Amino acid sequence: MSRRLPARPSPWKGRAIHSGRILLFCAAILLIHWQHARVRSAASQTSGAELSLEEARSLFPAAVGLGDATADGGRQVLDDSGETLGTLLQTSPQADHIVGFSGPTNVLIGFDSDGRIAGLHVLSSGDTKDHVRQVVEDDSFMRSFDGMTREAASRRSDIDAVSGATLTSLAMAESVIHRLGGAQPSLRFPDPVSVEMAEKLFPEAADVVLPEATGGLWSVRDARGKDLGTLVRLSPAADNIVGYQGPTDGILGLGPDGAVIGLVVGETYDNEPYIDYVRDEKYFLNLFNEKPLAELAQLDPYEEQIEGVSGATMTSLAVVDGIVAAAKEAERIRSLPEPEEPPLVDLRTRDIGTAAVVLGGLLIGFTRLRGVWWIRLPWLLLVIGYLGFINGDMVSQAMLVGWAQSGVPWRSAAGLVLLTVAAFIVPFTSRTNLYCSHLCPHGAVQQLIRPRKRRRHPPRRVIRVVALIPGLLLAWVMIVAMGHLPFSLVDIEPFDAYVFRIAGWATITVAVVGLIASAFVPMAYCRYGCPTGALLDWLRLNARSDRLTWRDGLAVGLVLLALGYVLAG
Repeated sequence: MSRRLPARPSPWKGRAIHSGRILLFCAAILLIHWQHARVRSAASQTSGAELSLEEARSLFPAAVGLGDATADGGRQVLDDSGETLGTLLQTSPQADHIVGFSGPTNVLIGFDSDGRIAGLHVLSSGDTKDHVRQVVEDDSFMRSFDGMTREAASRRSDIDAVSGATLTSLAMAESVIHRLGGAQPSLRFPDPVSVEMAEKLFPEAADVVLPEATGGLWSVRDARGKDLGTLVRLSPAADNIVGYQGPTDGILGLGPDGAVIGLVVGETYDNEPYIDYVRDEKYFLNLFNEKPLAELAQLDPYEEQIEGVSGATMTSLAVVDGIVAAAKEAERIRSLPEPEEPPLVDLRTRDIGTAAVVLGGLLIGFTRLRGVWWIRLPWLLLVIGYLGFINGDMVSQAMLVGWAQSGVPWRSAAGLVLLTVAAFIVPFTSRTNLYCSHLCPHGAVQQLIRPRKRRRHPPRRVIRVVALIPGLLLAWVMIVAMGHLPFSLVDIEPFDAYVFRIAGWATITVAVVGLIASAFVPMAYCRYGCPTGALLDWLRLNARSDRLTWRDGLAVGLVLLALGYVLAG
């Protein structure tokens, strides 16, 4: 009687299950991103109110209160007499798209009463706490913007990164530069231009916005979003032009052709009866109509023999001088060279080096070179030294969650992005877990110290228990990511230990314990403790891809958990 052979597994079944795993992974990333975007959106609506007096005192020790919001979303800082000490500006949410190692950082920028930067203070960060601490403790970096004007800081390009926290520090500096790219706010007239004020010149106005890099020109739009014209605000250019007893704000309306269509006099520190005379004098309000902005910038009121409003001569002539000053400032900013568009990828030496190591790993991993000991030994040492201790480029759960939440830093971390792409794409499409076997510094150390003779293997009951650890850690990662829990994910993996200048005790402990275990049990940490390795192995195409396992059930459960967070709002 012939023996019946087991049925061969269907290749289509294996491909379907493997594709399903990839889809589950992508779904998890999207759900983490959506949840984070919603949390950030909710936080941004109350970001000004969340700024505390204690945080203000980190930059202004004499602060006793916070004043009104400024036109660019900042807050005034007041002393015990109610005088303005300066203003505070947060980089979030405007710069939240700028990611360091694993997330964006909200930096508080302080401006003194002269409009110069008084200091920086980190309010919160989605980056790893050890990297952030390294940056905060670097006094030279935190003070590198001190004394700069807003314009000078917004055009800065000479940033010295903090050693050991390169990506985090560069992202912080880039966030500050990005946040300061708009027009300078006024301390005397901090309120933004209102729709009600714009309606006096554009009756159909429904929205007034201040786009970046416009020279202080406010765009006026109707209810359908159509541009009606622009507004030139006198403040802050006219803040130091005093009439009878103080400066006056106002707006000039420019039609689609760029010519003036009218003037509206706004708030003032001048004598109210005098300013009312100016507001009521139609001839004066229409005096500059049909003039282009460039002509106003060259206007000499004395040569043009412009007369003031009767009964308010000093006040009205100060308004004229303010118009000229505002026009000059707008034209000056317009004439500045356009800042260069940042390259899509900003390659640095470290990125080129990481890319070279990735290519070397591909070459060794897919050829017979992987079995040549005199090539493999130097290769492992290179991976440990360069990717580990020098660059600190390693794939981790903290990094993956940060990128899923805030986006991939293509420009500032091109080498690490390439390493991560290789780590995932290769298992997706082949039977090789290239990253764990050829590109992971911690895996390389374990390969060097693995026992050669007396190999010890834990009892099967112990293996069944410890084999659950990576899955449980991945579940914890999902809970932290979706719940935005105040827990640093770098602490569950050993990779930050290679950046020893900033490493915390938790990650060092994981690294040391894992290596001690690996000295007795081959690749102990990789097999029984690494959530990132378990994720890559689960996504790897292999001979058993057609079989459903408990890990597939865990993945479905985690995606449903994430979906529950999103639906619960």
